[in-house]
Amino acid sequence: MVEKCMYNSQLLSELNSEQLEYWFDFKKSKFLHNIDTFYYSVKFKNDFRFESDDENVQKLRKFFKLKYDSLQKHDDTDDFYIPQLGKYLVLKSVTFSRFYNVCLSYPEYFDIFLAPVVPKGSDGGESLTCECIVQIRSYMLWQFGVRDCFENSYEYVKKLAAFFGLEIDFVQENRVDYCWHTNYLSNPEAFFAPDNFYKMRVDRFKNATYVTNKVGSEDYEIDYVSLGKRSDKVFIRIYQKTREVVEQVYKLWFLQIWQMNGLINRYDQYVYERAYEKKSWHYRFFARLEFYLEHGTDPEKLQRCRDILSGDLEIEENDLIKLANELTPRLNYVINVEYQTMRRHSKSYELVPFKDHRNKGEAKRIYDYLDNRKIITDYLTDKVFRMVTYDPDVKKSEREMCMFWQLLRRTKCLDMKMTKDEVKLIRNYNRRLNEEAVKKRFINAAVTVGLYRRGENQDSPIQDAFEAILTMNDNDLHNARKYKNKKLRQLNAEELAEVFVTNELHQFRFLDEDTGALYDYDTLMQLNLQEENQNDDSPGI
Repeated sequence: MVEKCMYNSQLLSELNSEQLEYWFDFKKSKFLHNIDTFYYSVKFKNDFRFESDDENVQKLRKFFKLKYDSLQKHDDTDDFYIPQLGKYLVLKSVTFSRFYNVCLSYPEYFDIFLAPVVPKGSDGGESLTCECIVQIRSYMLWQFGVRDCFENSYEYVKKLAAFFGLEIDFVQENRVDYCWHTNYLSNPEAFFAPDNFYKMRVDRFKNATYVTNKVGSEDYEIDYVSLGKRSDKVFIRIYQKTREVVEQVYKLWFLQIWQMNGLINRYDQYVYERAYEKKSWHYRFFARLEFYLEHGTDPEKLQRCRDILSGDLEIEENDLIKLANELTPRLNYVINVEYQTMRRHSKSYELVPFKDHRNKGEAKRIYDYLDNRKIITDYLTDKVFRMVTYDPDVKKSEREMCMFWQLLRRTKCLDMKMTKDEVKLIRNYNRRLNEEAVKKRFINAAVTVGLYRRGENQDSPIQDAFEAILTMNDNDLHNARKYKNKKLRQLNAEELAEVFVTNELHQFRFLDEDTGALYDYDTLMQLNLQEENQNDDSPGI
């Protein structure tokens, strides 16, 4: 659906109907709901208190002490192999929530935190602190849905417990974040302006916290509104999700999810991708000029865009915004409404037993909790915080919910479980943008190295890149190998399993233009090592 009234700009009159449909089709007033972060706790029957004499607990402590001693000497990550699954997790040196100083990570999917020692109970007896907390990340949740994510990660927990001879007592939710992504608001600044927001909000929170940003010299945008504190039982955030994706390096895959579901169109995606490459939210105005330069037809306006983008013509921020609005449509923003709920809040929920989950054993609570998701979100979006229409003749708590809030509450509570083709599309999209961003940083770094090594020069960037590679010594190669092994642990193996561009390696040799000799890589590295050894043996000055 192309909303021409919302996209009034010169470009629209220069594109044909097929181009308009391709670039500007989207779903108006779209809401997308998911559980965005899911933590659960695992309590063991074994005694993890400081003076415990449990042999299996002692085994776990000694094992990870040796592992971490090795990490401090050699690297900051290591492999942890689980024989029963035939899989590796990554052992990282991380401290989480005071007690949990062992972190086993499945990169980009989930982290398992262990507490080798937990405090005594308030009466000096058995500890109430769970010895294990699992954090499932949003990237996994948006691909596979919360139920499958829990079951997948919990398999690792069970095999980990079996490896050390630990017995699981129970499993329970720890923290759950419910989010709604929407393009409903064309002007969030007016909707969430303090005066307007105060008249519409019904809750028991004392104050709202605002974060705003300048847009030009006279306008602003609301980047973030929050109710409560992060440490509260419930913490509410309403913020510009598109900006977060552009400025943070690990969530760009949301652009493809939003485009697939109609929250943004291909034009929005084009602009946000280029702003992401620059790691600059402000660059979206320049990216809109880039789009006009590629698709516009007015010769005079095209030349002006070309001069601005090349740096030949300087332009004030206000004039840049005005020109972008004149030539191209305004962007669709995605706003995120998010409830962060903690165990201290959810433990009081009276869960409805929709299904008999007694066969799930110690994990029964998780399945009951997930079955009650719709009831929980209805409660949160009504009794904890809601937005109502403004009617001075009706008591505020008795007013009807505004249309924005009604649509939010009608959004289906379905797991965002993707098909295999959709998962592949998201992975390839994520990798492609990351690859492009890293490649640009590599080229820029090679150019900078060339300037430091040779001073001011007019060498081509290709020459700079070759010089940077050919001056690598054995220490550089050793450190590069260590870094590659580290990155292999940090990146998700499933994400790297299918090469989306090519698995071919370019065949090349090096030509010494002074002698005409050709060298392959191995020979060149041997010569380089011999030269360094000779330099080391030479007498000092």
